[in-house]
Amino acid sequence: MAIAGTGLTQEAAVLRQVAIAQQSGNSSDRPTPEAVVAAMVALEKGCRKGRGAIALADLLGEWRLTFVTGTKKTRQRAGKAIGAGRYLPGIPRITITYERETDEQDGAQGSGLGRAVNRIQLGALGVTVAGPIEAIANTPILAFDFTQWSVALGAWEVYCGELGGGVASDATFAERPLKERPFFNYFWVSETAIAARGKGGGLALWVKTETVLSP
Repeated sequence: MAIAGTGLTQEAAVLRQVAIAQQSGNSSDRPTPEAVVAAMVALEKGCRKGRGAIALADLLGEWRLTFVTGTKKTRQRAGKAIGAGRYLPGIPRITITYERETDEQDGAQGSGLGRAVNRIQLGALGVTVAGPIEAIANTPILAFDFTQWSVALGAWEVYCGELGGGVASDATFAERPLKERPFFNYFWVSETAIAARGKGGGLALWVKTETVLSP
């Protein structure tokens, strides 16, 4: 479902068209990067006015990273080329999967807590980082922390280990203040695409990997 206050506006239609082009593999149907950035900025402003909020249930599933802009630091270093935004190439394939905690005994299913799996796939080689997430109640913010990583070659896991604070960081994740955790501020959440601004200031758009849409 869409963030409250956005609706299927002209800007939302631009992001939907990105999703259609991504899922169909027809890059010639993609809106220009300038149009995508303009649509994202407008939707972000609308979300602020409407004080939109997200539920973890709206984010569940696998999403492919499709479009990005630079963070504030990279825009300062690289100038307008990155700041204007760009589509990511087909290779490597970068996805993020959001999963909900399933331990009903501690009430995790309704707490906004879950897990994220971020995967970079280049042929048979896959690199994965994973860790806890929390949809902050009554806000459009999703906090996260990557605490494990692994490398696989096909079905064979070559390496698996801890990242950052590892298990200890995982255990204290929900207790730490938001300012001490990375996060995405989601301003557009739909069945086909999700868009957010990261803590560093960059914009990103992910497209659902499952359903192929028609125009």
